[in-house]
Amino acid sequence: MNSIYATFLSLIFLSSCSHKAADTEADSYLIAFNTFEPDSAAPDNWEIRIIGLDSGAVSTKLTDHPDVAWTYLAHENKIYFISDRDTAYRNFFLYEMDSEGKNLKKLSDLRLEDSWMDIDPNANEMIVSARPEPYVRHQLFLINLTDGSSKPLLNDTSFRFQDPVFSPDGSQIAFVKSPKAKVEGIFPEVFLINRDGTGEKQLTHFPGDDPAATGHGYKAGALKWHPTENFISYASSRGEHTFIFRINPDGTSNQQISQSGKDEVYHDWSPDGKWLVYEQYQDTISGQYHIVLMDWQSKETRILTDTLIRTQLAPVFLKKQE
Repeated sequence: MNSIYATFLSLIFLSSCSHKAADTEADSYLIAFNTFEPDSAAPDNWEIRIIGLDSGAVSTKLTDHPDVAWTYLAHENKIYFISDRDTAYRNFFLYEMDSEGKNLKKLSDLRLEDSWMDIDPNANEMIVSARPEPYVRHQLFLINLTDGSSKPLLNDTSFRFQDPVFSPDGSQIAFVKSPKAKVEGIFPEVFLINRDGTGEKQLTHFPGDDPAATGHGYKAGALKWHPTENFISYASSRGEHTFIFRINPDGTSNQQISQSGKDEVYHDWSPDGKWLVYEQYQDTISGQYHIVLMDWQSKETRILTDTLIRTQLAPVFLKKQE
């Protein structure tokens, strides 16, 4: 009996240590996300907030400007976002700031689309969906973060290119591609190319017989590349809801990740690959969007945000400043 009791206690101790280690790992991260906070001066006012991963954390507003500001990317302790400040309404340009909302600066004069983006820290470059001319839209460009210069990656104005993301080693880029003019039966899909623009191949194939095929929901979008397990995650609508899926770079293992039965679209992976964070639409009655954190190994989830703000979207991980 004593040996059984001792084994039981040791299992409890090991479990406790495991949870504490996981909590410690989570505590090294913060989550930045977008909020809709309209007022009389700015009815289309979007701000960026930040929140810790500990239970009971309260979000802090980092921006306080009557612009449309959306973050779609963070790296280390820097937040990258698009904004129409200092220009015309919804004319977006690229900015950065730190996790305290300080050291804000504009990074490029290239006009951007409302799209996710990614960074290759080894080359100090970003891949973006850009609008280089008023009538030339949704084209992939690389921005040099050292001097703000830019160059096109693909040059095909008959297609729209959005939500680009680098492979962890920077050798490949996944993106969403769709015809500029809508074609029946042709949907936005996930494609993959080499860094030099060669070897393009289609990865996803949206089911044309799905009820969502005729709706306005995502067919493919909001791409992220898992940092350690080499798959691409993306959002896609099925039936009446939108879920997060995954697919391998060779087009195999296309599987649904999110299983709550609620709408989940914009998401991000922690740099160590152990955490998934995403927005979740609660119901049509409350209209509440929450930011949800998932332990990727255990699949346990918890809501990080409160209901003081109804629209809370597009969470991204960043590291705490030391």
